[in-house]
Amino acid sequence: MASGKAYYTTKEVSRLLGVTDRTIRRWIRSGRIRAVQVKRKWLIPASELKALHPVIREPGFTVSKVAIYVYRPLFEEERDKSSISIPSLLSVKEEVNRCVRVARRLNWRIIDVIRDLDYTGDERNGLTRLVKLARLGDVDAVLVYSKREAFGECYRFIEEALEALGVRVVEVKSLLI
Repeated sequence: MASGKAYYTTKEVSRLLGVTDRTIRRWIRSGRIRAVQVKRKWLIPASELKALHPVIREPGFTVSKVAIYVYRPLFEEERDKSSISIPSLLSVKEEVNRCVRVARRLNWRIIDVIRDLDYTGDERNGLTRLVKLARLGDVDAVLVYSKREAFGECYRFIEEALEALGVRVVEVKSLLI
């Protein structure tokens, strides 16, 4: 992106995003990426890169240290059941695994993995820990699988608050197929 090119080849985009050339071509076929075909080559507009990779939005912004954040509320009706369902815990584990894979692919160091499992309906200790990490400058970004799932309906407010502290929120779901 630093070169200021208007279009990128599939190979260039695959290197920037850390995925294979074949994946980029599959994204083009599925309509996830806009591209134009010139002769037998696919060219991807630079504007598409901003939508594909949230960290590329600001060329001067670099990420090296991240925290992974997963929130899973257990509401009244779920607590009234005889036991906590194992599938919900497995989905938390899978969300963490997907975030870890993305962090490793992008060569980001994982500072903390915060699992905010709320059994009372009103405790968000993990979110408090996340804000402390942001205030101390210990993290550059927070990886979440889905912003809405991680922060609830007020995800825009939390995202703005973290960005005011210099921490970017990266949604992993948008980077994966």
